Amino acid sequence: MNIGKTEKYCVDRETNLGYILTKNNDEEEYFLHHNECQGRKLFPGDYVDAFLYVDKKNRVAATLWKPLIDMDHPGLVEVVGINDDLGVFISIGISKDVLLSSDDLPLKRNLWPREGDKIISILRTKNNKLIIKVANKEQILRAKEDEILTENTKVTAYVYRITPDGVNVVTEGNNIVFVYRTNMRREYRLGEKVEVRIIKCNEEDYSGSFIENKEFQIKDDRAIILEYLRNNNGVMLITESSSPDLINRLFKMSKAAFKKALGNLYRDHMIEIEEDKVILREE
Repeated sequence: MNIGKTEKYCVDRETNLGYILTKNNDEEEYFLHHNECQGRKLFPGDYVDAFLYVDKKNRVAATLWKPLIDMDHPGLVEVVGINDDLGVFISIGISKDVLLSSDDLPLKRNLWPREGDKIISILRTKNNKLIIKVANKEQILRAKEDEILTENTKVTAYVYRITPDGVNVVTEGNNIVFVYRTNMRREYRLGEKVEVRIIKCNEEDYSGSFIENKEFQIKDDRAIILEYLRNNNGVMLITESSSPDLINRLFKMSKAAFKKALGNLYRDHMIEIEEDKVILREE
């Protein structure tokens, strides 16, 4: 049984609700509902390209609608439902949504995708049912289009892999961009739509950043430090001597970016820098 594949079938007969399809004179019959025929009128002896899936009543059924992804071709598909126990349901362009199991989602619930997010996915079968898997790097690169990204340009992409070192995102053209954690300002969830700036072209993929160019970055970093000072009575014990991990944990920026922003605020006479603390000057 070729669940999850599009193959050629013969129309055997019509019923009140649809058509019965057969393949190569096999005894197995497959039901094609009138709603799954793309508005076409079929006749016994016609041949059609149909996709097999398991419908909502747990029956093997056929559709003439072409799925957005299949067993060999990954693609970006949309999350349309969330079940806290099972996982997320994804639309693949047919009447039946397919489950991406909670086993394949991040352990942290806030990193799960939300409705409307898109995940680079590929179809698989388990116990004669369709399931979704997040596509891996090899599968994505195999489907890559002739899209060439250039350094210092911004592209739209979607998060597909989250690691302690950063996140991988993928574009509509199946280009992969890795963003190291020092080039991030917050956590990103699986499937989230992002704007990423290309900072380096690698052999197979790209390196990128979610942070603006330096001049904009310093403005953002200044604002983050000022907000922290205002929320802590104008004093903070984090200085240029503090550890990079502490700075990154509190401010989501690298130590180098933190020192640049401090220097910028000092030159503008907005802070005083002492050996063991930073003080906000009266505004």
